[in-house]
Amino acid sequence: MIVKNSQNESVKIISIFGVTMMIMLLTGCALPRNQESKLHQETQTHPEKWIKTPQERAQVDAGKTGYIAMSDAFQSIAARIHLIREARHTLDLQYYIWADDFIGKLVLYELLKAADRGVQVQLLIDDQNGTKLDPQLKALMVHPNIHIKFYNPYKYRNFRVIDYLLRAAKINRRMHNKLIIADGTIAVTGGRNISSEYFDASSSFQFTDMDILFLGTAVHHANTVFADFWYHPLSYPAQQLLDTATEKDLTKLRAQYKDLEKQDHSTDDKVDIEQKQLAQQLSENRMQWAEAKFLADSPAKTLDQAKDQQLIMYQIEREMGRPKKNLDLIAAYFVPTQVGTNYLTNLSKNNIDVSVLTNSFVANDVVLVHAFYQKYRKDLLKNGIKLYEFKPYIERKRRTWYEIATGNVIPEKGKSKSSLHAKFISQDDQVFIGSFNLDPRSFHLNTEVGLVVKSVDLEKQISQLFNEHKYKVAYEVKLNDRGELIWYDHQSNGKIQTYSHDPQTTKFQRFMMYSVSYLPIEWLM
Repeated sequence: MIVKNSQNESVKIISIFGVTMMIMLLTGCALPRNQESKLHQETQTHPEKWIKTPQERAQVDAGKTGYIAMSDAFQSIAARIHLIREARHTLDLQYYIWADDFIGKLVLYELLKAADRGVQVQLLIDDQNGTKLDPQLKALMVHPNIHIKFYNPYKYRNFRVIDYLLRAAKINRRMHNKLIIADGTIAVTGGRNISSEYFDASSSFQFTDMDILFLGTAVHHANTVFADFWYHPLSYPAQQLLDTATEKDLTKLRAQYKDLEKQDHSTDDKVDIEQKQLAQQLSENRMQWAEAKFLADSPAKTLDQAKDQQLIMYQIEREMGRPKKNLDLIAAYFVPTQVGTNYLTNLSKNNIDVSVLTNSFVANDVVLVHAFYQKYRKDLLKNGIKLYEFKPYIERKRRTWYEIATGNVIPEKGKSKSSLHAKFISQDDQVFIGSFNLDPRSFHLNTEVGLVVKSVDLEKQISQLFNEHKYKVAYEVKLNDRGELIWYDHQSNGKIQTYSHDPQTTKFQRFMMYSVSYLPIEWLM
């Protein structure tokens, strides 16, 4: 009798499992209907806070955009804090990654305080971000002025392997955008996500990156882009995907944020000082002004439905044109493909100076990408393209802002594990700064944004920065007399160390890198 009951239970469990799997297979390829009921609305602009002087208004009336390029991580976080603290009407943000760490909590707390002032906050996060932030977001969405959405959500958010099995083609396309806009008038875009390693505040790892603050004419299109994503059917209200929270949850979160503020009071003071300096720079009209355009993929790209000028790669080509003198490409993930290699080769053969800075094998946080990049190194070098690969450790002569503020030391011996994360193009008298990597994923799969600035001054600033620091931060890659790859490490003491293989790699790593490069997955990189 006991055996029979046990068999019945086993049959029942198997039947339930079978039915469950059948339901999942039948419904697995479709997300539930988006319950958002609001119609698409245009962003209201409020320039009075940000554009005050007759000179600034004249520049905007002439179709110009004011900008400040920011390679310094501390200035970049201070710029975002400044926009949030000074906003009076709206804050619109869209990000690929928003981490549950020091920087992530700092910015969320600033958004909460802005919402308390009456600012309408709209936060759009790609669902590739994960679920660690969910408890905070769930509490924040209780606030009547905070509105949160997830872009292209996983159907099985807490067991994502099912999505990978059933919806791989759909979830492989992500919103890689990085953008914050205050009052529809002033914005910051670039390569940085909201996470400590992007702002020199991680305890173990730092990304080197580039952002740009801008206001004026180019922000109008940035508003349109944000609205297109915010109201797109793939942007799901957080309420539809998370459990309902209560005022008690929000009160508890406030207490946690206040404790964080007490613990890192000196950090907040330091950020406060920097953002006030930025405010003074803006009030004294020390921004540079130029013709600029905000570029972005259409959200239709996520559905594989975007065509021609809906794609950022076409927009970059249209706005920047073909290089006439020089082209500097700085990309964290550089996979030129054969088409790109042929294009760069043709430029070099026409006496255009082409340089590329990307990550070395050890510096690359996505080593698969390096496997497919390295296939093209010899061809690029043979045809006159200059290659530089970012070093995995950058010596620091002084402490970071985070170390000074908190008393922490990151890491020991004055070195920090580093990786290039910047993405910009410097060409003749114009520069593109944004989230766009020079790889197949950015070209065909992920959505990207960025700003093209037509400015001789900015191009000189970027070129000077590149030329002054390239030997400090990167290996110079060349071919020897036998056509073999060699790496030059220009050291601070004036000596040059030479490598005959990818620096600081093992034979096994190199074997795996070359083996993987033969897999037919380059289009995923």
